[in-house]
Amino acid sequence: IAYSPTLGGLDVDPEVARAVAGAVAVFESLGARVEEADPGLPGSLDEFHVLWYSGAAKATEKLTERQRDLLDPGLRGIIEEGLTYSAQDYLTAMALRMEMGARMGRFHAAYDLLLTPATPIAAFEAGLESPPHLAGERWTSWAGFSYPFNMTQQPAASVPCGFTGAGLPVGLQVVGPRHSDARVLAACRAFELARPWAVRRP
Repeated sequence: IAYSPTLGGLDVDPEVARAVAGAVAVFESLGARVEEADPGLPGSLDEFHVLWYSGAAKATEKLTERQRDLLDPGLRGIIEEGLTYSAQDYLTAMALRMEMGARMGRFHAAYDLLLTPATPIAAFEAGLESPPHLAGERWTSWAGFSYPFNMTQQPAASVPCGFTGAGLPVGLQVVGPRHSDARVLAACRAFELARPWAVRRP
């Protein structure tokens, strides 16, 4: 199993980092051989926005104006931006997606799974797209551990792995090669059995 604590340099809250490191140790205690390794993924935020936002625009194209008025304001903004992209923008983003997928395919030739934090920050107030210190930013500003695997089309799951000092939940992300959903779910179940979390509420 590969463990990437920052996925190439993301700034991770110390409490999150500690909880995730503790979760990684659980996999070692279960008999897994864990190595700190990073797949070296390129930056893909702009390209992800092209694919995600244009996809949102396409998925909602048949909504009436009345229905659009009921959408979350953040989603409406994403849809509007998605309508501005060109075919060249889309093809450029798809080319990067293919490159990233090939890179992760080579990475998983050596590693059955990849473990990372689910998010680099602790949980924040419900109803906000981003935490107060990132007010005005899209959710991707704090989701750098997750959207790359939307790009590569890999199965990934988040499982609770601890709490901050304030009692807020921290998540561990388990990523597998393409088409290995069952492996990811089995790993999460093994972790949950070794470290039960449902008895404690945030």
